[in-house]
Amino acid sequence: ADGPVSPDDAVRYVDGILEALDYSHKAGVVHRDIKPGNVMVTADGIVKVMDFGIARAVSDSSSTVAETTQIIGTAAYFSPEQAKGEPVDGRTDLYSTGVVLYELLTGRQPFRGDSPVAVAYQHVSETPNPPSEVNESSPGHLDPIVLRALAKDPYQRFPDAASFRAA
Repeated sequence: ADGPVSPDDAVRYVDGILEALDYSHKAGVVHRDIKPGNVMVTADGIVKVMDFGIARAVSDSSSTVAETTQIIGTAAYFSPEQAKGEPVDGRTDLYSTGVVLYELLTGRQPFRGDSPVAVAYQHVSETPNPPSEVNESSPGHLDPIVLRALAKDPYQRFPDAASFRAA
């Protein structure tokens, strides 16, 4: 609410998220609802990912986000495949983490609209402006990392949380 955080803090927070996702993905669990409200930073600065309530094992046959007619997740942090009701895997969480990183660096989400459907549509069809174009204090060397995490095609994203962390 107070705007962007420092780039160092943004990287530290996202590193903690990716560490947790690396662990859960190796266990075969996709979170499916990565967003700031599901991330806690303890008093001693440890980042914790919470609320695995809609997480599913990757091998679970019902691991699409379309459940009857209800879409599960939060539209502002949806991956394109979630928005389209397609099957998801760990790269979905990496996309959502990219949205969180974008927001940490710019003070706003990459896509905004009048309704969740409008925002979901943008996740599927729009390319976000690089963070450094939205906030000149955001270091330009992070732009390609954020934009790769936000690639529409899951195969164009980082293949796993460890690769995103390394970048």
